[in-house]
Amino acid sequence: MAGAVFTIPTGFPVLIMRLHQINQLDYPVTLEKTWQNSLQTGDHILLIEDGFLRIIQQTTAMQTLLEKTGTELYYLQSDAQAYGLTPKLGIALSDDEWVDLTFAADANISW
Repeated sequence: MAGAVFTIPTGFPVLIMRLHQINQLDYPVTLEKTWQNSLQTGDHILLIEDGFLRIIQQTTAMQTLLEKTGTELYYLQSDAQAYGLTPKLGIALSDDEWVDLTFAADANISW
């Protein structure tokens, strides 16, 4: 369960993080609600491919979602360069950083 804090035998809390990879600008309403409602504190959202355009075209909605869910937002620097855009929201990742983030996640979900 993402966002849940567990205590391991050493007594240190462990936060479970899921990486949600969003690759489309829009999904059907039901799927859009499903992925957004599945977010939990500590999860990360990575916008890739056409999903990157959410930062530009849905900035307010994305900001509200991040504040509501306590999640972090990332995008691929290569997608920003391909579109010729510099978003003001989210953190740019190189391809190597994307791989690192993917391996750091407890679960990867591609929507």
